[in-house]
Amino acid sequence: MEIAYSFASSTSIDSVTVGFFDGCHLGHSKLLSVLTSYPGTSGIITFDPHPQAILSSPPKLITNRQERLKLLQAFPIDFLCILSFDFKLANQSADTFISSLHEQLKFKRLILGHDSRLGKGGQGNVNTLIPLGKSLGIEIVQVSPCYVDGILVSSNRVRNLLIEGHLELAYRYLGYPYTFLGKVAEGYGIGSDLGFATINLPREESLLPLGVYACEICHKNKNYLGVMNLGIAPTIKRNSLCVEAHLFNFFGNLYDEEVAIIPRKFLRKEKKFSSRVTLVNAIRQDISNAQNFFKNNTFNYVRKE
Repeated sequence: MEIAYSFASSTSIDSVTVGFFDGCHLGHSKLLSVLTSYPGTSGIITFDPHPQAILSSPPKLITNRQERLKLLQAFPIDFLCILSFDFKLANQSADTFISSLHEQLKFKRLILGHDSRLGKGGQGNVNTLIPLGKSLGIEIVQVSPCYVDGILVSSNRVRNLLIEGHLELAYRYLGYPYTFLGKVAEGYGIGSDLGFATINLPREESLLPLGVYACEICHKNKNYLGVMNLGIAPTIKRNSLCVEAHLFNFFGNLYDEEVAIIPRKFLRKEKKFSSRVTLVNAIRQDISNAQNFFKNNTFNYVRKE
C-alpha cells in the first residue's frame, strides 16, 4: 500500500472510497471488500484529525492514528491518502470535493457506505452525488449496512460498548479484539522495584474503563499472557494515562519495541492503595485472577496483522 498526504500528478486510481474508518469495524470491512472486488487499483481517502475535532469538539476515538493505519494496511488496498482536515476542507460542498478528487485521481467509481456524508454540513450522500457522478462518468456505488445478530454495526455502537466495558460484544462488532498499539516507553522502574517488571505504553485517551485487565501481549508474532493496568497509577502518583502490562514468564527487555496489548477480561477498578504492601498484595491477586481466567477461557477473536 502506498501512503501519501497529497496527490501526485501521476496518481490514478480506478475505485475510491472516502471516510474516517474509526475502529475499522465489520461495516468498514464490508465496504473495503466491495472496494477491492472491482478490477484495477483501489484507494482510500481518509482524514486527520477527525472532522468533529475541527467542527465541534474532539471525539473519543476507538483507534488512534497509528492503530487505524495499521488496520487499514491489512486490506489489499493500493493507495491510501491522508488529507489534513481543516476549515477550508470543511467548507467545501460535496460536489466540489468529489470533483476535485476526480480531477486528481481520475477514478471510475466511488464506493460509499449507506450512511456516508460528505461536504459542508454533511449534505452530500449517495443520492445527491448520483447526478454529479453521471456528469463526470463516475459510477456511484452504495454498500448496504452490516448487521450482526440483527444489530447495525457502527463506530458509535462500538464506542459505547467499550466505554461500558463490554469487551466481547465490542469485539464481535469489530471482528477483532480492541488493541493498544505502540512502542514500549521507558517507565519509572517502580514495577520492577515491586517485583513485577512491566512494559509501558503511554496513551492520550482510552474508551475503556480504568482498571486492571487480564491481557494478551503480542510482539514479533509471539503472544504472551499477562495482566495490565489502564490508568494513572494513583498509588504512585503518575498522573498521566498509561497502559502498564506485566508479562507472565517473560524475562527479556522490550524497551522501544512495538507491541500490541489486548485487554481480555476486566478484573477490577483502578484504586489508590494505602501502602506499597497492600499494592503488592493486590497485584499478586490480580495475577492469580488473570491466570485463572486464562486457564478457563479461549478467545473467539484474534488480532488482525
